[in-house]
Amino acid sequence: MIAGGGTGGHIYPAIAIAQEFVARDPGRRAIFVGTQYGLEKNIVPKAGFPIEFISVGGLKGKGAVDLIKNTARLPIGFAQAWGVIGKHKPSVVLGVGGYASGPLLMAAKLRGVPTAIHEQNAFPGLANRALSKFVNAVAVAFPDAAAGLKRSDAVVTGNPIRREFFEAKRQPKTDNRQRLLIFGGSQGSHILNEAMDGALLFMARLKDRLKIVHQTGPKELDVVRAAYRTSAFADARVVAYLDPIVDEIAAADLVVSRAGAMTIAELAAVGRAAVLIPFAAATNNHQELNARVMERAGGAVVITEAQLSPERLAMTINDILNDPARVTRMGAAARSLAAPEATKKIVDLLEKIERTE
Repeated sequence: MIAGGGTGGHIYPAIAIAQEFVARDPGRRAIFVGTQYGLEKNIVPKAGFPIEFISVGGLKGKGAVDLIKNTARLPIGFAQAWGVIGKHKPSVVLGVGGYASGPLLMAAKLRGVPTAIHEQNAFPGLANRALSKFVNAVAVAFPDAAAGLKRSDAVVTGNPIRREFFEAKRQPKTDNRQRLLIFGGSQGSHILNEAMDGALLFMARLKDRLKIVHQTGPKELDVVRAAYRTSAFADARVVAYLDPIVDEIAAADLVVSRAGAMTIAELAAVGRAAVLIPFAAATNNHQELNARVMERAGGAVVITEAQLSPERLAMTINDILNDPARVTRMGAAARSLAAPEATKKIVDLLEKIERTE
């Protein structure tokens, strides 16, 4: 049983773990537990797994009204979690972060079911920091997270991502231009869109040597397209959404993006240089901490939102792309952080603590 969700950064790794767990034994099954208002409601069934819902909300960063309301819901969520454990009788329960993790892992622990957590970010979330005190096993994507969870026995696994990211190959180019990819997640990023709009003027000298692909998100597609049409990069491919993103990352020489845990893992798996602009409002500033891991390894340049300007973004892109050897070095440094065995290691850990009936 896998508990948690809310964002794709929690759900997609969890699905990879479930797939590996079930693939090892045809007699196994995996079930998810989440909330009705997280992305798991749609993503998990599409992946072919059943899901149960409990009523629980977040506590950190909430206003007074939401804090009172969500605190009052905790007993209800716990009672529902208790019932879900009794109904399905799991042999092991994994929490991946998100609102549903807390009540479900507490209920599992009290019912004698082995429990584990996986932390995707360099700085652990509130739920995982609380749960780490009593779960049987802890897996972390980044070594830094082990200290935050205060578990010396934490296993560093990396983040589980789809195999195709490790197998991605750059397709032969039809011209000699370098490739720049800009994306801000499935919904896009206003601050990235705005900064690139302004940066195009300062990048004009690259116009004959650079091909740009920019994912804007659905809301700002027309505005960003208009900016490119009047720039030196009128032939840029500007789209609302990119799928599959793995092909776009593989084709790029340099990527400009946010710094979610899964984005970092995907860039590492493909081995691509990056300019990372962490989302400033991310809980506990975890995106910047993720980005700094990549930067320390030499695979990325980090520009915080406070530092971001069109001129600085353009200058950073220019500096990297004008030095092909640096692009290659950064890509290799990024790949050094790749974790192709992450899913296997997590399932190994679950099997180690799994209760046998």
